Amino acid sequence: MADTGAISVREVPDHLDAIAKTSSGAPVGVQILAGVPAADAHFSLEVRGSEGWLKLTGDHPAGVQVGDLTLSSSVAFTAPDRPVATGTGPTAADIWTGASINVGEVYAGLARDITNGTHHTPGFQHAAHNSRLVARVEQAARTGVRQ
Repeated sequence: MADTGAISVREVPDHLDAIAKTSSGAPVGVQILAGVPAADAHFSLEVRGSEGWLKLTGDHPAGVQVGDLTLSSSVAFTAPDRPVATGTGPTAADIWTGASINVGEVYAGLARDITNGTHHTPGFQHAAHNSRLVARVEQAARTGVRQ
């Protein structure tokens, strides 16, 4: 498939399919679907290499930042510590159960970094990079020109 540079009409709301190549030449396939029934909401990130695969999965209808994720691999690994936040509480609608997990984990990471004098928790540079990336995707969607 070749990029023709033409703008096409999007017929399916909140749907993205992309086939890309990393700077080192590794192929990457991405599919993002939204607006699907809760039972069909799945997240999967799989990395395959010459020595095996690593997969991160989740099934929360509000996305990857909400609810529990499962890490699996074709090679033995030490499982991550259990989450410090459960994301449950009486104030939110049922669909948001799990929504605070990402926030709780970031605060726990910051506490570990402060205690241990490390810098492992994502910071401003990560946020700025992601913000610029989203802006480029939005600009490409508006203009039809690859960024």
